[in-house]
Amino acid sequence: MAQRNDWELIEREFRTGRFSMTQLEKRHGVHRSSISRRAKKGNWEKDLTERVRERTQQKITKASLSPEAQAAFDNDDEQIVEYAANENAAVVKGHRKNLERWRGIAERYAELLDSQLAEGKIKVQMLDVITEIDIPLEYVGKCMGHGTQALDRVIKLERQNYGLDANDKDEGVKTFEELMNEVAPDDPGAE
Repeated sequence: MAQRNDWELIEREFRTGRFSMTQLEKRHGVHRSSISRRAKKGNWEKDLTERVRERTQQKITKASLSPEAQAAFDNDDEQIVEYAANENAAVVKGHRKNLERWRGIAERYAELLDSQLAEGKIKVQMLDVITEIDIPLEYVGKCMGHGTQALDRVIKLERQNYGLDANDKDEGVKTFEELMNEVAPDDPGAE
């Protein structure tokens, strides 16, 4: 006897956007082309992803409330939103403080490299002896790569934390890291 497929379940899972066609095929034993045809015929849309995300956030927010707060805030969405916003603001403030610290570290790293370049020498340990040598260009390149990569990460996280790039969807624009890789590739033999 042929297996009857649960198309309602397949449609629900398809519409959540959580599963690829290959995953749906494996989960339900139905070839992905059959699922695709059925989705097209039934006008299934993967439009639930954002709703799932919002509902998940609501559940997380409600679960973070103490039982007393849940009872006090039941059916008062405005109080729940205010409580959650205060919690989120505290988390964001902590992130900003940490980002400020990492920005300071990146700046001190740049200052150290700058002073080494001004002197033209660095101290290195050879066996048990510390000696000064001229700064190798490879060392400067690696330091610049590491420093700019660290700064790029801090800048991205700051922009994300402050919501500066929320609506930026500029396709084709290269990241700072991509541009730096073009100028100073990691592989010295790539030239």
